[in-house]
Amino acid sequence: MADTLLRELSNTDLDWMITHGERSHLSSGNQLLRGQTVSDVLCVLIDGKLGLKANDESLASSANGTVVDELGQGEIVGLGALFGMPEMCSVETLEASMVMSLSTAQVKAKLEADIAFAAHFYRAIAIMLSSRLRRIFEQPGRIQHWGDRASKEVLSIFAELRDSDIDWLVSFGETQIIPADKVLLQAARPVDALYVLLDGQMAISAPQEDGFNPLYLCFSGLENSTRDQKAFATLTKGGMPGIISFLDFRPLPVTIRAVKDSLVFAIPRQTLVTKLQVDDSFASRFYRVIAIEILERLYAMRSLLRHPQAIAAQNSEALLDEELDLDELTQMSEGAKKFNWMLSQLGVA
Repeated sequence: MADTLLRELSNTDLDWMITHGERSHLSSGNQLLRGQTVSDVLCVLIDGKLGLKANDESLASSANGTVVDELGQGEIVGLGALFGMPEMCSVETLEASMVMSLSTAQVKAKLEADIAFAAHFYRAIAIMLSSRLRRIFEQPGRIQHWGDRASKEVLSIFAELRDSDIDWLVSFGETQIIPADKVLLQAARPVDALYVLLDGQMAISAPQEDGFNPLYLCFSGLENSTRDQKAFATLTKGGMPGIISFLDFRPLPVTIRAVKDSLVFAIPRQTLVTKLQVDDSFASRFYRVIAIEILERLYAMRSLLRHPQAIAAQNSEALLDEELDLDELTQMSEGAKKFNWMLSQLGVA
């Protein structure tokens, strides 16, 4: 991840960040961000190492503030604020570090005013978030069993797209029926299309072997059945199976299987990649949607790094009564309208 920004941003983009950023040298143990709050700054790690520390005492091995993830050079923290989401973990320096801080308000204004910058920046942070989620998936032993929890639909992200975006997607994709218990995407294999779950439910599981060895998993696939793998998460209507490997071309670290008869929409990778390369406006909205999808999945998976008793408590009715503010409800409603319009364009009842 050290060179993600350098690979994805243009010189003009980098110059803007350098001009508006404030660099500082921090000693080890310095807290950059507090968990459960919406940050007013984005912090780019120029040199050193950052640790994500859980604020919830129920998180596995974190009662004493143990680091649950480490971030290296080039990573950005405080990204949740771009989407109105609080930081799930506090962020501290693990060694003497150099950090560049950018005002969240300034970055938001730049993203709205400069479409090319938005396309580059949202892609860069989507890749970063994807890598963080991948690290969790590649260590399935850390993840508590999902149990009978229902996964909420994520239709709200479709509110980020324009009608013309959905029109284009519909024109170049196709629907596929995935029977119950059939594998849609196999661990260690590449993802050759963008998938959107239109109806049904899919389970996410991972090989239980120590260490993720994609070559071994790929070429011994016939001998190693995935049917006995326990699902640790589910995808429902609006979810995007395999999205983390769509961005970086790396082998998928999880297996995604239909729990019941499901309908997916598939757009060939190369068709979509070409569109993203020539249309910055579309790319800025598409990569923003992908970043939100991955960030929400990352938050959900981090909440599963818990002791079993915490999982049981989370299954209580109290969790089902989460409060939603008016903006969230509006976003969900608008997203559902566009998703249903997409279904009607596809001729899906």
